[in-house]
Amino acid sequence: MLKRVLLFTAAVFWLCNASVIVWRAPLAQGRSVQSAVVRLGEQLFRDNRFSTSEGDLPASCSHCHLYDEDPQGLRAYADFFNRSWVSSRSQDVRRLELRNSPTILDVGEMPRLHYDGEFASLEDLVKGTWAGRPMGWLPGEEAKAYAQTHKVLTQDAAYHTQFKAAFDVDVLTLSRENTINLAAKAVAEFMRTLKSRRTSPYDQFVRANGLPEAPATGESAPAFAQKLLAQLSARESRQELKLMPGFDSLALQGLKAFLSTANCAVCHVPPLFTDQSYHNLGISQREYDQIHGAGKFAALSIPGATEAKRPSRQFREFPTRKNPSDVDLGHWNFVDLKTSPLRRAGESDERFLQRMIGTFKTPTLRNLNYSQPYLHDGSLHTFEDLLHEFKRLSELARAGQIREGDDELARINIAESDVAPLAAFLQSLNEDLKKYR
Repeated sequence: MLKRVLLFTAAVFWLCNASVIVWRAPLAQGRSVQSAVVRLGEQLFRDNRFSTSEGDLPASCSHCHLYDEDPQGLRAYADFFNRSWVSSRSQDVRRLELRNSPTILDVGEMPRLHYDGEFASLEDLVKGTWAGRPMGWLPGEEAKAYAQTHKVLTQDAAYHTQFKAAFDVDVLTLSRENTINLAAKAVAEFMRTLKSRRTSPYDQFVRANGLPEAPATGESAPAFAQKLLAQLSARESRQELKLMPGFDSLALQGLKAFLSTANCAVCHVPPLFTDQSYHNLGISQREYDQIHGAGKFAALSIPGATEAKRPSRQFREFPTRKNPSDVDLGHWNFVDLKTSPLRRAGESDERFLQRMIGTFKTPTLRNLNYSQPYLHDGSLHTFEDLLHEFKRLSELARAGQIREGDDELARINIAESDVAPLAAFLQSLNEDLKKYR
């Protein structure tokens, strides 16, 4: 009940402040020297006038990617909802977005964006958002959405001044396309300033002990994990290992499990704690079967490479009892069958696409305290919940009960005695975001 009250309070706050454009210094390194482009980008990031007027929730990028705007507390540029809210329209009355909104800290270092890899650049992401469902627009309304964006940019005299300072252009003389491209570039540049500072207890522990912070060029994640584990053991045997506040013996025990039996470091590679790749950990299957019954996802008809029309709206939906054909297949919708580095030698289009069923991008593990709930469906709320769920899913994978489950899922081996240490280690990856103000 308390959680519902808090979410309702946040929703009311969100609605009441939907029309307010607020200037705040970005959560960034080098904040004192902000370019005019970045300043313009943040203003655009917080402007809700690009959203449709035909829905019931004015929206901006900042409504789903919060920092200190919500009374519930600081966020790592994420919101508090399991799935973010979108504007309800008479043609589409949905309230929930497709997925949970992840942190956008360090987003500038990601080669593709969204959980399913829909966008290849931040600029494309911004334009897709301005013309998409997050802003209340419906499929087919892209031209209308961009017309609205262009109208705001050309009718607001403050933007005339800011575009002149940022790009030395007069927006009144630019084409609609060029104006929107420059606006998207400004927001993308602002987002590139949103970086974790890597000052967490874990980071301090690594530096204090002279441990490697990232794999060497060409070094694989498993090789790096083994190297780091060996160096930890060597220093510990010589009694040279330095612990510190926020990284105690329990967190150290968790780090060791993270690097070895828990098999976490293969996908959550330091320093960003992600491999930027896509894996099927059984989350879509779990969600689908919870609604339709055990084994239903395994029996679901999914077209092969020769028949599939991707992206598919049917396969980019969260499941409901009303529509048993709807499911979220993640990267399956956008993977390039010819150029993807995930394709194995000699693998056919049919087999490769089948193996991409239910794959989603590996999220960062940094600052999880400020981005819960977790997973792309926002279904879990604590570190312990996460660890117990991956323990369960890995057991199902070893039993062959996860449809197209990732090979690494079956190699996860979390004992009950590992849960508390692993949770302590995850806690050590949080920075003090209050110091970013």
